[in-house]
Amino acid sequence: MRLNFTDHYMNDYITEFKKDLNKIINDLIEKNIINDFNFNKLSIDYSSKSKQGDISTNLFLILLKQNLKKNYDLKDHIFKFLSSLNYIEKIDIVKAGFINVVFKKDFLISKLIDLFSNNEQYGFNNIGNGKKINIEFVSANPTGPIHVAHMRGAVLGDVLASILESSGFKVTREYYVNDAGSQIRVMGQSLYKRYQQLFDNQVVLTPNEYPGEYLKNIAKIIYDQDGDKWLKTKNEIEKFKYFEIFAVKNLVASIKEDLSLININFDIFTFESEIVVNKFINKVFTLLKEKNLLYEGVLDKPMNEEEGDWEPRKQLLYRSSNFGDDVDRPFQKANGEWTYFANDAAYHYEKYSRGYDQLINIWGADHIGYISRMKSIVEIISNKKNYLDIQICQMVHLRKNGKLLKISKREGNFVTLKKIQQEVGKDALRYFMISSKSGTPMDFDMDKVVEKNKDNPVFYCQYAFARASSVIRKANLSKEIPDIHSSIDQLSSNYISEYEWKIILKILAWPYLLSQAAAFKQPHRIIIYLEDLCSHFHSFWNKGKDDQSLRLIDEKNINKTISKLIWLESLRITLKQAFNIIGIDAPENM
Repeated sequence: MRLNFTDHYMNDYITEFKKDLNKIINDLIEKNIINDFNFNKLSIDYSSKSKQGDISTNLFLILLKQNLKKNYDLKDHIFKFLSSLNYIEKIDIVKAGFINVVFKKDFLISKLIDLFSNNEQYGFNNIGNGKKINIEFVSANPTGPIHVAHMRGAVLGDVLASILESSGFKVTREYYVNDAGSQIRVMGQSLYKRYQQLFDNQVVLTPNEYPGEYLKNIAKIIYDQDGDKWLKTKNEIEKFKYFEIFAVKNLVASIKEDLSLININFDIFTFESEIVVNKFINKVFTLLKEKNLLYEGVLDKPMNEEEGDWEPRKQLLYRSSNFGDDVDRPFQKANGEWTYFANDAAYHYEKYSRGYDQLINIWGADHIGYISRMKSIVEIISNKKNYLDIQICQMVHLRKNGKLLKISKREGNFVTLKKIQQEVGKDALRYFMISSKSGTPMDFDMDKVVEKNKDNPVFYCQYAFARASSVIRKANLSKEIPDIHSSIDQLSSNYISEYEWKIILKILAWPYLLSQAAAFKQPHRIIIYLEDLCSHFHSFWNKGKDDQSLRLIDEKNINKTISKLIWLESLRITLKQAFNIIGIDAPENM
């Protein structure tokens, strides 16, 4: 999913309030009332049910602990400053130390008007200021189709890219194809055996080879194209190289096609074989040698190795223990081959050489132990402390008919992305893959995610958009109700109920929420926001069934109707922006 970006500054009510809190803090520092301030401890509550007022902050509580002049009336200082702000209606500093604030309705009305004038890119900002970010994700080995184990990282990477684009970063989506190494040789051998079987040759795949049905389809292409040519070929190296290359080419094409089913498309596919051919490893080797980070040594026997299966061997080691790793890691094997880690380091060197301001990798939980060595070597390459950011994606447990489905690519019993997309659809898949923190395991129930009720959040959020659209459609058909875009000056707080103000505050919080999702690289924040906003809207909708004054269209009171339709259209704008970023549809009808 791609977003077009133009420059916008942060103009939401939360950011404005936060800037004024910063003024209070800086003023107190200048007056030597406090020495310093840890902004990480400052909280601004704009969404919880427990907050009092429109917004709440713990500023006073923090300042009390840092007050250098015990006789200085901090409470009075804060109260007077906030009271002087022309957008604040009421301030309450409670005994617990929290500051509760109510905003003036005219101030919130002005924010709604701003939303209308910037509706196509509402919430976008320029925090990134054009900085270039490379996000590498999925990068599944080209040894089979994309399956359930890759889904979460795929959606996380794509949505994170969209979030960062909405904040002014220039993002490159990249897929790294590991097309060099032993697994590709094994796959080539497996494909050749499938090809032989088409001629009724009684060959059997070994336990370490790939038994998947997908290789039969690729073998059939070779059979139709070349006949028995490869049975007659005596050059074993040429033959197996052909099958390796053919398999990679077809599987990468299949991977692209499957990912496009859920609207995931990459800017760049980088192949490990190209990194090897261009000898980027030599540049990394030279750099590490200069810094005395490589040496010849013998590692201790791994704990999971049997005594008879292991023998000590001298190899080139990287001093990863200098950077917090458990042990030093092999960089070059005893036989002279570069390790997977070495080639991966070369790939990151190549990425760095392209001039990105930051690299982000989305990795599976099985790579957690790989983080410290990779981050350390990229720090050496870039000479920047946090140049590489690694986001970990925990496993997805797939359930169907109440049972947990087990997967194994080697055994051939895995559920492909294509099959899941066909059963549950793009929207449910994308929505649920980012519905919780990526670092926690998740269950994906293929039966529940397609239910059409309020217990299915993706349906409930899309239904909110459809409901709002139905009202706007009805208003557009009415001869009595003028176009709301040309009637914005008639927007009045007098016709908006307390229930509606709660929804409006949430609508107006979208720019801040989006900026926080970008800053913390946490797409699940958007899901939490959507579910909260849509829940409030559905609740208000149901109140209108019993209370006629809460209904959105009243042709006997056009000014009232216009005011309600304006915030309703603002809701639609906000939902559509959020849906676009997470990559799901905004249905007008359901």
